Amino acid sequence: MKSTLKLLGVLGILIALYFVVQFTTDRGRSKSFRSELVQIDTAAVTKVQIKAGGEQLVMEKEAGKWKVNTATDKKVAATSSSVKGALNSLMSVKPSRLVAKDDSKWKDYQVDSAGTRVEVFEGGEKTLDLVVGRFNMEGQRQFSTYVRLFDKPEVYSAANFMGASLSTNSASYRNQQLARITKDSVYQVTFEYPDSAFTLSKTDGKWLLDGHPADSANTAKYLQGIAYLSNRNFADDFNPIGSPLYSVTYLVKSGNPLKMEGYVPNGELVVRSDSNPEEYFKDAALSDKVFKGAGYFLAR
Repeated sequence: MKSTLKLLGVLGILIALYFVVQFTTDRGRSKSFRSELVQIDTAAVTKVQIKAGGEQLVMEKEAGKWKVNTATDKKVAATSSSVKGALNSLMSVKPSRLVAKDDSKWKDYQVDSAGTRVEVFEGGEKTLDLVVGRFNMEGQRQFSTYVRLFDKPEVYSAANFMGASLSTNSASYRNQQLARITKDSVYQVTFEYPDSAFTLSKTDGKWLLDGHPADSANTAKYLQGIAYLSNRNFADDFNPIGSPLYSVTYLVKSGNPLKMEGYVPNGELVVRSDSNPEEYFKDAALSDKVFKGAGYFLAR
């Protein structure tokens, strides 16, 4: 009888210890570990601010359309898809583990002033204030980024979150498109320059240059380079005066013609495209990609 009571007593102590451990562990976790850091309604977001390295980018919804500020504080159009991509990236922030409980490790994880601060607003209410820190590889395929809420000391590792997706470069959120055409749908290309003009045309599956055989390999290479042409070098300080010096017009099957025009203010090429008429691009490399001379297409 005594041995039975003794065993029951030991069992009671073990049960009590179990509940004590469970209770204190749960309480400790609830105080220090947050299972959610980002709680925003992406459809209700009206403003996003991203600050890093002394630079600040602001994306704001105005009359239902997104605008982004350039380095010179000029407001230009942002694509809704790029803003949505940034918000979806934030929504992917899921704390996987707590790595620090106070500010003593902020510098190590770059969640101090070296981090990227992201503020999200829904109307007049700030619904997220997050500091994005150092990127970390965990094995060959796993990665994470260290993060913390701006007004909280705890630092978390967010698995499979790429902090670099939140750029302060306005070009990342703008329409970079110059052309979107299918190479094989093009049947005529007309080049107009100050001193010359010529036309490439496709007849019975063969390319001709003003009626003479053209180099099919070079023509195919040129059209391939044009088909999905984009550029990040925006000419925000350019105001077109007069007519463009160069133009190239592409005729495509079952589609609208596409024209790209080239201006040369101060000796620098600036390009505009019908595909993205609100933007101008300044990049010398576009000269070789778009405005080829007739000699390039001549059959050899």
